[in-house]
Amino acid sequence: MPFETAYHASQLSNEEAWDVAAFVNTQSRPMMNISHDWPNISKKPFDHPFGPYTDTFSVHQHQLGPFGVIKTYHENNKH
Repeated sequence: MPFETAYHASQLSNEEAWDVAAFVNTQSRPMMNISHDWPNISKKPFDHPFGPYTDTFSVHQHQLGPFGVIKTYHENNKH
């Protein structure tokens, strides 16, 4: 993105690219059945933007971060 842009000649700054990604991740989507993707929900990536989650962090934090606290929580609570 944008069209005809090569990875070595980007037109967006890193911050702008993150902003676009955050915008896309926060758009409402139809409910998806992810039970086949993660039969054990605790194995789902902590930064996956859609629930359900196995922790108490908000959906907003799972979508936009900061992810460090979530990552640390999951590293310290592995089963």
